[in-house]
Amino acid sequence: MVSMLSSGTSLSNDVLFGNVYLVEERRPKLSYELFEHALSSGCNGMIMTREFPKKLLTEKELDSCKLIWLTNLVGDGRVNPTAIGILMSQVRSFIEDQPKSVVMIDGLEYMISLNTYDRMLQFMHQLRDLVVTNESILVVPMDPRTVTERELALLERNLEVLVPRVDAELTEEPMINAATGEIRLLNVGHR
Repeated sequence: MVSMLSSGTSLSNDVLFGNVYLVEERRPKLSYELFEHALSSGCNGMIMTREFPKKLLTEKELDSCKLIWLTNLVGDGRVNPTAIGILMSQVRSFIEDQPKSVVMIDGLEYMISLNTYDRMLQFMHQLRDLVVTNESILVVPMDPRTVTERELALLERNLEVLVPRVDAELTEEPMINAATGEIRLLNVGHR
């Protein structure tokens, strides 16, 4: 198993601190594998998600993570997905207070549907700058079918793009080899 020792070292052969990974997949399988691998390698984790947190906790090993539910319902651990300033503040506080942190935003499509695309693109650029300067990792799963080709190109321009192998998405086999830390992908990097 590959471990993360310090900034600039890799989670696997291709995943590095200081990067934002746009994982283009229909369901966030590889994204959660990357996130869980980072946690098992000693990272502190935070997830902003559209999934109900109790359901997520029953399916994944995320007890040590900070979970934020993207919902209009008021309550502890819940943030309105249109409150971009609050979301940015939460991520900033977490990354700046936690050495070796990994953040996942599982719900970008939902946030885009409630905000303007330009506002969400600006949010992603601000997050990228925050992640780069604090040498963290940000994982953003996204179904590329939910945005236009132009919108996807604008996102891909400044983020590292990971595209899982199609056959790997259809199987239950893990996309990360636990022994070597290698990721099975079709394409890594900008298109």
